[in-house]
Amino acid sequence: MYEDDGVEKLSKKIGDVASVIQSLSKNQLDVNELYTKVMKIKGFEEITLGDAFNHLVQNEMLEKAFMVKKC
Repeated sequence: MYEDDGVEKLSKKIGDVASVIQSLSKNQLDVNELYTKVMKIKGFEEITLGDAFNHLVQNEMLEKAFMVKKC
C-alpha cells in the first residue's frame, strides 16, 4: 500500500504542475495589472520597482510566474 500512496501523491503533484502550466500558457500579458502589482510591493524605492517591472515585461515567463504568485 505504501507504494500506491507514493504513486498517488506523485500523480496529484504532476496534475497540479500541469494545471499551473496550462493556466500560465493561457494568460496574456496585462501590462497595466502587472505595473499595479509591482508598484504595490513595499520596502523598495519606486525606481527599483520600475526596473523590476521592466525586467518582468522583457521576460514573459517570469511575468506570468510573478502574476500567479501575487494573485
